[in-house]
Amino acid sequence: MLRVELLDFPLETMRRAQQHSEEVLREFQLIAHSIESDDARVPKRLLELAAHSDERYAGLNPHAEDEVDAAIAEGREYVDLEVWVPPTFKDDTFEAVPVLLEVEEYCRSGQLLTLLPTDDVRAFWVWYLSEFVRQIDGEAPVSWRQWSPPEAFMPSGPVLDAG
Repeated sequence: MLRVELLDFPLETMRRAQQHSEEVLREFQLIAHSIESDDARVPKRLLELAAHSDERYAGLNPHAEDEVDAAIAEGREYVDLEVWVPPTFKDDTFEAVPVLLEVEEYCRSGQLLTLLPTDDVRAFWVWYLSEFVRQIDGEAPVSWRQWSPPEAFMPSGPVLDAG
C-alpha cells in the first residue's frame, strides 16, 4: 500500500462534489435501466466504473472518513488526511479519466437534469485525482489551497473559489 497525503482537503467543496456525483449516478441508473441503445453506453460505463471503484476502494481508509466527519462536526473548512492506496490506483485513475470526461460531455449536452459541475468542483476532482497520481510517482503533496488548476482543465476559465 502507498501513502498519500491530502493537505487542506476542502470539506465543503468535497461535499458538493459528492452531491454532484450522486446526482449523475442516480440519473445514469435510470437511463441505463430504461434505454437499450447507444444512448445508454456512457451511463453504463460510468456505473461499471463506480461499481469497480467501490469494490476495490470502499472502506479502505475508514480513519480518513472519521477524520472528515469529525472536522465537519467541528465546523472546520479543511482537514489534512493520510490515506493508503494500492499501487494499482494510479492505473485505475488513468483508466477512469476518459469515462469521467465523457460523463462531463454528457452533462454538457443537456441530456441530463444534472448540470455540469461548477468550476471549483471540477478543480477539486482534478486536484484530488492528480494528488494520488503525483504522490504514487514519488512527488511531494501539494495542498488544495496552494494548488492552481491548469487552464487546460478549466473550460470556463480560472477557478474563482479554490479555497
